[in-house]
Amino acid sequence: MITTKNLVIRPYKLEDSECFFKGITDNREYLYDYFANMIKINDRVESTKKYLEQKDLEWQENKSYACGVFSKENNEFIGHISVREIDWRIPKGELAYFIFKKHNGNNYASEALTAFKNWCFTNKKFNRLFMKIAEENTASIKVAERSGFVYEGLLKKDYRKREQDLIDMKIYGYTENLELVRTTSQNADFSNLIVKLDENLASRNGDMQEYFNQFNKVDAIKHVVIAYINGTAVSCGAIKQFDSESAEVKRMFVLEEYRGRGIAHKILKELEKWASELDYVSTVLETSNVQVEAVALYAKSDYIITENYGQYAGIESSICFKKELEKHEN
Repeated sequence: MITTKNLVIRPYKLEDSECFFKGITDNREYLYDYFANMIKINDRVESTKKYLEQKDLEWQENKSYACGVFSKENNEFIGHISVREIDWRIPKGELAYFIFKKHNGNNYASEALTAFKNWCFTNKKFNRLFMKIAEENTASIKVAERSGFVYEGLLKKDYRKREQDLIDMKIYGYTENLELVRTTSQNADFSNLIVKLDENLASRNGDMQEYFNQFNKVDAIKHVVIAYINGTAVSCGAIKQFDSESAEVKRMFVLEEYRGRGIAHKILKELEKWASELDYVSTVLETSNVQVEAVALYAKSDYIITENYGQYAGIESSICFKKELEKHEN
């Protein structure tokens, strides 16, 4: 299940049959141009039950993933989104969606498309998603572009809308380019990520976070790494001197929708490489025992738990780590 600010996006259940059928029936004319087959298949509630059973089977067999889009406020069924025609050798798939007409103008389409796209890349490890959009469908083109899809080309006479002549379809694709940038704490993207990091830590650590905040000042950190995906800052980390031989890893963070892709590991490796270039022989760090993802990351990255150092001595919720670095070759 995917939860956004306004939406819940989840696999269909058999008990969704009636609301799915009603939604398709009520929006028949609105959807017919581009979802004619779906409308024809779902001509009765019993047919819809079979349709949703088939979608569940395709999900289980990893042939396609179809979800209903529901209002977070009142659980109203407001749309559909899916990835189909999956080629697991790449892997890639074709994405299709609709939001019912009465909900136009709320940016729900962009919200659903962005969230579902991120789910495909994070949970199913897609490398490419694409959509076919009619040249005249300017609303869907704007949604695609707002969600990070880029125009790739034109398919001539690729689709027949109703009984009309064949029409051209535009291809919009999405792939991810990860770039690690070395910078300083004066970087505005770093500052924005830190605000979200502190909000996350406060929600996890409660009152203890006020104590930790005094050790997390970042105004003068000279060694910061930011991860960008297609130009968007999604993750960060920093190092600062701990002693003459060690650098302390600080401010590790990944935006929630980009977690699970190994980005934090890449940030950490880049920080270690930088520390080695600065002639440090080890790195140290502290995290909280409620940061289970962070603890797992450091353990997997060959960090060894050590006695709590400095300001963390005696803090039961703190876990301190240390790692010996590979020597930098000039």
